Amino acid sequence: MKNWFRFVLGNKRLLNFGFLFNFFSSFGQTFFISLFVPAWVESLKITNAAFGAMYATVTIISAFMISAVGKYIDQIPLKLYGLLVFSGLMVSVGILSQAYHVVLLMVGLFMVRWFGQGLMTHTSSTGIAKHFDLNRGKALGFTALGHPVGQFILPLLVVPLIGWVGWRASLLYLAVAAMVLVIPSLWAITPVTGFEPDIAEKKRDSVDNANHFKSLKFWIIAVNTFVVPFLCTAIFLYQYSIGQTKGWEISWVAFSFAFYAVFNAVALLLSGNLVDRFSGIRLFPLYLIPVLAAFVLISLTDSKWVFPPFYALLGISSGLGSTIKTAVQIEVYGSGNLGKIRSYFSTLLVLSTALGPPAFGYFIDHQFSMNTIMGICALFVFSIMLLSFRLGNKDRV
Repeated sequence: MKNWFRFVLGNKRLLNFGFLFNFFSSFGQTFFISLFVPAWVESLKITNAAFGAMYATVTIISAFMISAVGKYIDQIPLKLYGLLVFSGLMVSVGILSQAYHVVLLMVGLFMVRWFGQGLMTHTSSTGIAKHFDLNRGKALGFTALGHPVGQFILPLLVVPLIGWVGWRASLLYLAVAAMVLVIPSLWAITPVTGFEPDIAEKKRDSVDNANHFKSLKFWIIAVNTFVVPFLCTAIFLYQYSIGQTKGWEISWVAFSFAFYAVFNAVALLLSGNLVDRFSGIRLFPLYLIPVLAAFVLISLTDSKWVFPPFYALLGISSGLGSTIKTAVQIEVYGSGNLGKIRSYFSTLLVLSTALGPPAFGYFIDHQFSMNTIMGICALFVFSIMLLSFRLGNKDRV
């Protein structure tokens, strides 16, 4: 623990930047946006189905936009790149606050998904991974804590704030709070010295970057990156449907979800030391074991007591994966073109959050039992976990 405090205090400027960028990426995350959906549906006179279709559309478009601009973090100083991304997020929140027409709502949602969920997270993870070497795992694990902290704090603040000042003013107040905290953290970033990729690593970057779409290892990393957010987003969206089919109270479902945030944070704290000790590639298939156990467990019983450990196991895999996947990308591709490589995987991650709910909804609409759906999810995770073991076999990828 002393080493943790010493590490954090010794690198507080970069770590503060990374943590805050992950925290305020919440503005573009589904859990945050869902807090405003009832107000948008009522004030703009749109249906929930229409909003869902709009949301999926803008999410898919934003996913491809991440690849278009995410690569420039390799060419622009982190401070300037971060300022541009954060400015885009603030503009998007401003547009949402003035959404008196469905077109403005759609534009605001597109931008907040692009800059918030996509580029804020991309900037934090890539910037931290590129500027840390020996303690990269600790740095990624600590800064990724911004996600569960945002998931815990923001709903507690936003719900009463909307009731007090309305949803438009709430967005503006939140934007001001973000600027007060984030702009000083960006200003405090100083150039980091002492870590320069060696010639062999630069050569590896250029070779891999030219042929990565033809490489099996790229697609192994891609499907692994895809699976957990794909499944978790669907579970979050349909959690009350799951509870209803299994006969659980709504309050129990809400209580169980808290276990996700808590165990996600715990796993993030542990992930840094694990990566620094064992490497991301060795841990790459193993972090999926908890999520596999979660889906096997919930497919076998309808007892309500299964839901808290189910969410705890999802949180563990999500927390571990957040650090491990970024570590794998830099271990495989090096740091020279990390922004470009990560932008592709960030696109896949955002796409997974758009595709998960309709895929899950398809099975529900076609009368698959919830236990069968969960069993299918378990098989999906198991197959990807087996595939992920091949990444460590250099002769086969």
